[in-house]
Amino acid sequence: MRSALNLSLFARVVAPLVGVLAAVWPAVLAAGDAQAAATAADGRALQAVLDREPGAKAAVAARATELGLSVVSLRVGEKSSARIEIYVAGGAKRFSDCESAAGCPPMVVVPASPLGFAIGSPEIEADHGDDEKLTSVTVRAFAIGARPVTVAEYKACMADGGCQPPEWLEPGGRHHIETGASRYYRNLGEAITGPDQPIVGVSHIDATAYAKWLSAKTGHAYRLPSEAEWEMAARAGTRTAFWWGDTLPDDGIVRAACEGCGSEWDAKAPAPADAFAPNPWGLHNVHGNVWEWVADFYCEDYASGPKDGTPRLSDDCAAVGNRPPARGVRVLRGGSVFYPPKAMRSAMRVRNVPEFRNFSVGFRVARDLAR
Repeated sequence: MRSALNLSLFARVVAPLVGVLAAVWPAVLAAGDAQAAATAADGRALQAVLDREPGAKAAVAARATELGLSVVSLRVGEKSSARIEIYVAGGAKRFSDCESAAGCPPMVVVPASPLGFAIGSPEIEADHGDDEKLTSVTVRAFAIGARPVTVAEYKACMADGGCQPPEWLEPGGRHHIETGASRYYRNLGEAITGPDQPIVGVSHIDATAYAKWLSAKTGHAYRLPSEAEWEMAARAGTRTAFWWGDTLPDDGIVRAACEGCGSEWDAKAPAPADAFAPNPWGLHNVHGNVWEWVADFYCEDYASGPKDGTPRLSDDCAAVGNRPPARGVRVLRGGSVFYPPKAMRSAMRVRNVPEFRNFSVGFRVARDLAR
């Protein structure tokens, strides 16, 4: 009887308290999330608040604006099964429109460029090139691969008939990794063939075909990034030669694979596509590892290109000084495991014919946010 009485008393005292807590707890949580959003130092912290409490979107969006970022609604998934998700542009959270095994790479959302954003490098930057003149551009928000496209993802396109084999799998080709006379690819072994390795031995034509196939598969507008988009995403809000600074890190942390970067892959073979820590916006290997095709025709006069962040798609370069104009060549970015650090600067530009294939050349894709 005493036990029953005690339980009854407990219920009479505690139940109202539970009701009060249930009523005020959401407000307490909301206030905490709003405070966390207001004091967030970067996009990652804001994305964590949004993931924890979607109701804090307004507070997250307000702080994102202060940080030069934004909050976007994004259709994710293939065609009829697509769903709407909310992301902080610059928050480094990955999304994918299908599984990697089905051919879809992980993507991150990049914010629109801030006022006064410029591509290129200042003349005082070490190894500054004449074709890197600082040029103000406006880039709208978009998505880009968190890492280069992998062997597994490219092979999914091949299996579906959307892509031609890379140079190292070309039937009867001299560079075929098993039957060809050349040993370039064969000597690199699993660094070339591993499913999580960046696809290499692909031309600009091949990279464009993959993006076209991925667009048809998912119903979203995939493409190669423009030079301006690639550079802005690689910089992730920085103005230094590399996203971490103007020189190789001196803190004992290896952040890239290049000739002299200090990694186990230096000048030997490409590292896995997602090796090393990503930049602040979630992109792996924008410096070193493999050169990446972008959409643009190359012109030596960087400043003569589009100012709206779109690629230069007209092969109409003017002559610069006494040098004849470039014709018929496309741009590669990011450096390579076989090149020195100066080649992997954010502003560094190289060029080659669109048919060019090599064991240090790959690509990553971009995606429009709306379609």
